[in-house]
Amino acid sequence: MDRIQSNTRLGRLLAWLVGVGGSDLHGQAGKPFRFRANGILDRVPESEAIPPTEVELDAMIGEAFAPATAARIRQARELDLSVDFDQVRFRVNCSKQQGRQSFSFRVVPRQTYRLADLQLPSSLSELISIPRGLILITGPTGQGKSTTARALIEEINVRQKARIITIEDPIEFLFEDKLAQFEQREVGVDTDSFARGIRNAMRQDPNVLFVGEIRDAESIFCAMQAAETGHLVLTTLHADTVAQAIGRIREYYPAEQRDGISGLLGRNLAAILCQRLLPNCQGGRTPCLELLKRDAGVQSAIVANDLSLLTGIMESSTHLGMHTFDQYLLELCAEEIVSQDTARRYAMNPHRLEMLLGGIAAARGILRPDPNR
Repeated sequence: MDRIQSNTRLGRLLAWLVGVGGSDLHGQAGKPFRFRANGILDRVPESEAIPPTEVELDAMIGEAFAPATAARIRQARELDLSVDFDQVRFRVNCSKQQGRQSFSFRVVPRQTYRLADLQLPSSLSELISIPRGLILITGPTGQGKSTTARALIEEINVRQKARIITIEDPIEFLFEDKLAQFEQREVGVDTDSFARGIRNAMRQDPNVLFVGEIRDAESIFCAMQAAETGHLVLTTLHADTVAQAIGRIREYYPAEQRDGISGLLGRNLAAILCQRLLPNCQGGRTPCLELLKRDAGVQSAIVANDLSLLTGIMESSTHLGMHTFDQYLLELCAEEIVSQDTARRYAMNPHRLEMLLGGIAAARGILRPDPNR
């Protein structure tokens, strides 16, 4: 793994990013550098870095990376990798746009997060007590899916004597063995693909598998097979809602295979957690969650592909720990964690939320974030 030195131009820019609490840095030839902090995208001041020419951006890459890595970046249309800088680890994506180089750096904090650290409800720890099944952690890009997955895995690490195998592209966070034992494998370095890594992991006596991201039909099928053979499998998927997550999985397959995939998913799905990070009243961001857990009604709806039933099932099953995005959003309003204007802007059903805001009454003790926060 490359280590970027602080005396390089890129190193100085990354140091500035960390200093202002930024999460992402974006560079494109011929354009100002941009950074993201608390979810807001802004320009890097020209006093810190002027917009680079194509030659200057290439020189920054050549100065910061090992020669072999710099050559891979220049030759590849797209390339994912991880780098270290000072005490911070970054996930890096290098790509071309209009034939010119660009890159994106994302901070991967080194500290070990627990659920409470992320303002996530402690009730989520119940998910990792499930002995087998598939847990999908979904949401748009940049909404904390990987961080939440990491916190759930760390809960297993401190509670269970388990063997955990992760398959990632690239490896973002290095776990330290506590009660659990880890083996972390990187696609392109330690295994050829997610699907091949999952199949090979079945021969390595795992209790838990973490698949960094579902990207194709083969890896989805292998993950479901691993769940069916008695393993707990956690993975991430880009989807805004529970129903959309299931629909997206079906869309990876041709029409004649979708009923079979729905049956396999209905049998093996343990939970779907959909997450978005919303601006809070303190100027930061707070996760808002939708949570589905498998029961007989959920399984029947998935097998029959009657996904419109799932919202009603979640709304009526708060006693089982399920809830919709808007139910959790209403709770955040009641606790004055997010404003009503924010709730209106992000609600999945704005009209219904508007009616409920007239007399907010949330389900205490079910949806609330950890009270120790």
